[in-house]
Amino acid sequence: MATKRFSRARNAEEEKLDTQLLQQFVPLVEFLGKVLGPRSEVVLHDASKADKSVIAIANNQVSGRQVGAPATDFMLKLLQESNSKGKDYVVGYQGRTALSKNALISSTYLIRRKKRIIGALCINTDQTPFLRLERALEEVGASYSFAAQDETPQSHEEENLITSIEDVATEVIADASAKAGTGVESFGLDQRLAVISQLNDQGYFNFKGSVAKVAKQLGISVSTTYRYLHMIDDQQ
Repeated sequence: MATKRFSRARNAEEEKLDTQLLQQFVPLVEFLGKVLGPRSEVVLHDASKADKSVIAIANNQVSGRQVGAPATDFMLKLLQESNSKGKDYVVGYQGRTALSKNALISSTYLIRRKKRIIGALCINTDQTPFLRLERALEEVGASYSFAAQDETPQSHEEENLITSIEDVATEVIADASAKAGTGVESFGLDQRLAVISQLNDQGYFNFKGSVAKVAKQLGISVSTTYRYLHMIDDQQ
């Protein structure tokens, strides 16, 4: 069964060289954190460790994450796509925190060695004060002007800054439940397959123990979850 993964196996020498290169970015995390200020979180990820990818973080009060936190859903997807497309960075996508759901604007730079992605440097800036100011100005403007305002297109990309791997499955299952108008205990085969397919596309099954965790949340057995993954794989 081949689930989607963004990091291939490395030999001991490759692992050592990857680690040495990533360690060179650690001082940059603290530096950028001080330069950008307390509302901008700076995070360094090790791409070989999905379930504990955060190896350095500054201004972690933005998301509440610590060193050892897992990779985000968007980062997993980004790493998978970039391994094949050669993308080096993504800027200006939306994010939200597990703590407060504050609006974030995020950017990620992918760190490579010999064209292979080994890590990522991410900056997540809390936009809440700017959005409050924007809403206040809109209210004032609406009181004195009837002119129509042009809407600026928004990016549909979104990232969830998770503190545990259960958060990823919980978010997807909650969305599926809301769309179906029923609890997870009433999910049929199609709804369960849709949840597992979405998690697979997001790279969720890179996390250690992820199959058992999603099986528990869906109220099904681990063997059934693997069977669903096989069904999804056969359809692709």
